[in-house]
Amino acid sequence: MKRTRGILASVMSVALFGTVLTACTTGTGNSTETTGSKSDGTSSKMEKVVIALPSFNKIPDDMSNINDAINKITTKKINVQVDFKVYGPADYGQKVNLALQSGEQLDLFTSPGQFPSYAAKKQLYPLEDLISKYGQETKTILDKDFGEGLLKATTMNGHIYGIPANKGMSVPLNFVYNADLLKETGFTTDDIKSVNDLPKIFDALMKKHPDVVPFAPINVNPSDTNLVRLLRGTNDIDLLTDESGIGVVVGNSNKVVNLYETDIFKNGVNMMRDWYKKGYLQKDAATTSTNFADLASSGRGFSTLGGYSGMEAGKALSAQTGKNIVMQRISPFYFDTQAVDFVVWMMSSTTKVPEAAMKLLNLTYTDKDLLNTMLYGVEGRDYVKVDDHHVKYPDGKDAATVPYTAQLSSGILGSESLQYQIEGADWKDTEFKLKENKETKRSPYFGFIFDQSSVKTELSAVNNVVNQYIPGLITGVLDPETTIPKFVKALNDAGAQTIIQKKQEQLDKWIAEQK
Repeated sequence: MKRTRGILASVMSVALFGTVLTACTTGTGNSTETTGSKSDGTSSKMEKVVIALPSFNKIPDDMSNINDAINKITTKKINVQVDFKVYGPADYGQKVNLALQSGEQLDLFTSPGQFPSYAAKKQLYPLEDLISKYGQETKTILDKDFGEGLLKATTMNGHIYGIPANKGMSVPLNFVYNADLLKETGFTTDDIKSVNDLPKIFDALMKKHPDVVPFAPINVNPSDTNLVRLLRGTNDIDLLTDESGIGVVVGNSNKVVNLYETDIFKNGVNMMRDWYKKGYLQKDAATTSTNFADLASSGRGFSTLGGYSGMEAGKALSAQTGKNIVMQRISPFYFDTQAVDFVVWMMSSTTKVPEAAMKLLNLTYTDKDLLNTMLYGVEGRDYVKVDDHHVKYPDGKDAATVPYTAQLSSGILGSESLQYQIEGADWKDTEFKLKENKETKRSPYFGFIFDQSSVKTELSAVNNVVNQYIPGLITGVLDPETTIPKFVKALNDAGAQTIIQKKQEQLDKWIAEQK
């Protein structure tokens, strides 16, 4: 995905969801009065499928033109009417959860980092029979690009509960910055080798431009500086499919520990505290509603840390912000199970149109017209084709002023190899991403999925504590020396040790089964 979510995604749970796939072949579900034709020539009612996408771009109040364009494709190709809903990252999870809990129709959805949590709540529909009947094209694509066995990362108790986005899954951490401002400091990209090289650049920038924020959160509400991603990549930390940070393994130790009690974490937040005290971040960095992209667009933001696959994401950010944004890798990626199941498309367990939903999901991986309509909108109005692979915004328009674009979600939906890229991006970058998927260092625990069903209460309580303390610690607003002891005590009071114990037991069993 070209833009990742922060470490504060809701905690994930995995349950042994034993629902038997009996509804898949019944053909029941929500239908319109329109009549279509099955592939065998018999008549059938057109079914409606609701799909929800998170977007990091401006979302229009009226989505009717996009829905009309989508349905011109889907009604003809798969006899499915689509209700395409798009929500911002701050609202997406809440909207999805509300629909699932209220019974409102929502058939297909994703939620970065939360796949196992939905499985634990028994909110997901088993997909293996549906994939066999209506998703073989998608499976063939995934097997070709990543090798057979990729769906093991979304399989529990013999059932497949999700299909990963076909994208660059190796997401190294990059220093993302305004290249024009860097030039004014007298430094170059060659001077940036690691995070330790950044303070001298920030100091030089502050002398030239005291009104510019040297370093800003990449995401807000809650704030995220990608500090934990930095620590994971440079120290081979496997979160064991649980973004809470309660129960990780460092290297190949086989020992589950609390990330927030390690010296690795303490050193990281002490660095951020030093940055904060030196004025590198906004004073309200922990609670601000202004992220790096906003600051960069206004000329007031210099840099952030962002996880991106490939090498071309800077060009998309440049198009978004109107600034010369460049990226420099400063930390490797560590390939664990979550690298696959972080961005997964799921089907609601309450769907009444499983066959139609699977047909639509399959089409997002295989149909170029549908995928790019969902991501870029209406040709001529929202984008203009440059060649077979590249598009640009219409003259006088950008990502903020076109009626619709979800371009920054291009790593979340369908097959990235079918997606248009912004003019100037190197199409070979797609091949590079797939190469990195296969060559990036993998955790020895790749394939392990934590079954969180027995500790859902503890995880909920722990996540509340994490959300309370982490934004202030990773932005340097809170003093680690006095805050970490309180943080750890609150975590233990919430049940952290119980979670660690359960995870250790499951990991030990998993390791034994691999021999």
